[in-house]
Amino acid sequence: MILKHGSKDFISGQSMDFTQFKAANIDIHHIFPRSYCIKRGFPEEKWDSVINKTPISYITNREIGGIAPSEYLKRISAKVDRSDLMKYLSSHWITMEDCEANDFDAFMRHRATALLDAIAAAMGKRIVGRDSEEIVLKFGSSV
Repeated sequence: MILKHGSKDFISGQSMDFTQFKAANIDIHHIFPRSYCIKRGFPEEKWDSVINKTPISYITNREIGGIAPSEYLKRISAKVDRSDLMKYLSSHWITMEDCEANDFDAFMRHRATALLDAIAAAMGKRIVGRDSEEIVLKFGSSV
């Protein structure tokens, strides 16, 4: 779904489509990196979920490493115009503000909401249970 949405690599701006995915070295990146999440004690069921993953190039993933999103966005901003970077992130349904603030919980809520909205639009059906007690407990609000 992310590939069909026209996602772009965070640094190169190259399309992350199915052709690229098969032909190039594309990694599935933890947006809030694994080591960062482990150091902060975030639950694995959250940081290792599809909500926290997206396709980017092998090279970009190595450049990002295991540092905080705010730190890797600073690095990328030295190479990429900020408005372009915002477009690249939004092509993955990622909000720059949550990442710059290192706000994992807000990021998870916002991205889960965006992904569920995209799934509902693709199916042409409403997704039920987005405001269930279980969802509110996991995300702090409905998604």
